[in-house]
Amino acid sequence: MIKRKIAFFILALSALTCNVFLVSCDDEEAKARLSRAEREKLRIEDSLAFKVGILPTSDCDIIRRADSLGIFDSLGVDVHIRHYNALSECRIALMKNIVECAVVDSALADVLRDKDSVALTLGPATTLSWKMLTSTKSRIVRTEQLVDKIIAADSHGYTRKYAEQVTDSLMKKNKTVYIIQCEDVNVRTKMLTTGNVDAAFLPEPFATTAIKSGAKVLRDYSSQTKGVFAFRKKALADKRIKKQQELFLKGLEIAKTINN
Repeated sequence: MIKRKIAFFILALSALTCNVFLVSCDDEEAKARLSRAEREKLRIEDSLAFKVGILPTSDCDIIRRADSLGIFDSLGVDVHIRHYNALSECRIALMKNIVECAVVDSALADVLRDKDSVALTLGPATTLSWKMLTSTKSRIVRTEQLVDKIIAADSHGYTRKYAEQVTDSLMKKNKTVYIIQCEDVNVRTKMLTTGNVDAAFLPEPFATTAIKSGAKVLRDYSSQTKGVFAFRKKALADKRIKKQQELFLKGLEIAKTINN
């Protein structure tokens, strides 16, 4: 009799455990279905949004301001901002149709059109500019002291051009100057402030950050603003996206009239 009771108890416990397991499985499956549905909803929303690639540079502040103030939403345009740390990332985003627009420098825009065969429509200019800074450890105060030194710049764009212009006279005299590519502006700043490179081209606000850490200005290109909004021409052929672009630019103009 006792054995039958024990067997019955074990059987009941097994059934209860099985039911709990099945309920748990059902919950997990429901969560998975919900997660898939949410992901699909987000994918569709993103595909319909106007996607803009920006850098953590001062010239992109106007975009961040318009977004934070809800100006784009008030105009009825859904703007999704893609945050990148290098011009090369913006370049890839345009090449692979990840964004409809990216803020780049105008020299890189030429590379995109001429080398990468990406048809672009260039919009308003931005205030993107650079300073050529030297590290505290290098103690460089003149261009002639760059012999056998390392300069960090982008692989393409104006910083590469500026670096070559600065070192051209030295190279012609058979002097060695090393220009290395360092795409990520955060990494480039850290390399300069820690003395891993002797000089680097930095945009704002990174130039100011480096100066506060002891870096010295060797050359200042602040007056030569070279940023530009680059829109994919194929994307703008879509009337819906073209309307989004117009509202996006309108939002930027509104943001400019609002004091910080």
